[in-house]
Amino acid sequence: MLSIRPASEADIETVVGIAPAGPERREAIAEWVRAGECHIAWRDGFAAGYVVLTRSFFRSPFIEMLVVSPTARREGIGRALIEHCIGLTPPELKLWTSTNESNTPMRLLLPQLGFAQTGMFEHLDPGDPELIFLRWPDGAS
Repeated sequence: MLSIRPASEADIETVVGIAPAGPERREAIAEWVRAGECHIAWRDGFAAGYVVLTRSFFRSPFIEMLVVSPTARREGIGRALIEHCIGLTPPELKLWTSTNESNTPMRLLLPQLGFAQTGMFEHLDPGDPELIFLRWPDGAS
């Protein structure tokens, strides 16, 4: 059974532990949690992943971060987290996200959920462009 809910202050260490990273990521997670932008996926009492939905991309809804636990990958957690964000986005608004060109699973998943690649940024990660994806509002394209 999978459930997704907003992360709370008590979840910060759990979220950080899903895919450990440096102190900058921990600080960002704490900020996202406090702002109500971080949502955590639980499956059978296990923190399986998290997603961060902000308004950081030209004030539009933006899936800023999606992380699935290494032990839960390829089991539909990422899809469920993106679908959760789609459900949180008002139907008249565009929903944006991005991923590295090297992230093949995410690049394959996004079109299945109605996203189209619309551009890219270079030089964020050397040699691995950041691809920008857009999900149009309902009825638009």
